[in-house]
Amino acid sequence: MRRLVWLFVAVPTLVMVAWLDVAWAQEGSVWDGVFTIEQASQGAKLYEQQCIACHSDQPGVLSGHGPSPSIVGDDFLYNWVDSSVADLFDVIRQTMPQAAPNSLDAQQYADITAFLLQVNGFPSGETTLLAEDDVSLQEVWIEER
Repeated sequence: MRRLVWLFVAVPTLVMVAWLDVAWAQEGSVWDGVFTIEQASQGAKLYEQQCIACHSDQPGVLSGHGPSPSIVGDDFLYNWVDSSVADLFDVIRQTMPQAAPNSLDAQQYADITAFLLQVNGFPSGETTLLAEDDVSLQEVWIEER
């Protein structure tokens, strides 16, 4: 009887725990440095050219409130905490710039995403955020500290 309990209860439980451990290990956080400084710098240039007019009421000021939501601080966190980087990337790509959504190439949207992460205090790292790596983007979560 003990062998049956082991076989039907303990073994499946151990397998499930091992699977969850692997699944959790594959997911990451924006606190892991998922973009490079160079990429965020490229994103800053694109943001200045394509985005700031709608997201700020003062030229050159990121924390202002233009006709579109601010992308810095509490406003950003309110909208994006517990979302994946893929969610952020997709919304940016599919809706912006407002007059011409999806008009930039995918890597430019990834660079803008990196810039938004940087200006919200998330650390840079050694890895470039790649637009074509959608699976990886889905496994990186925007989290508060």
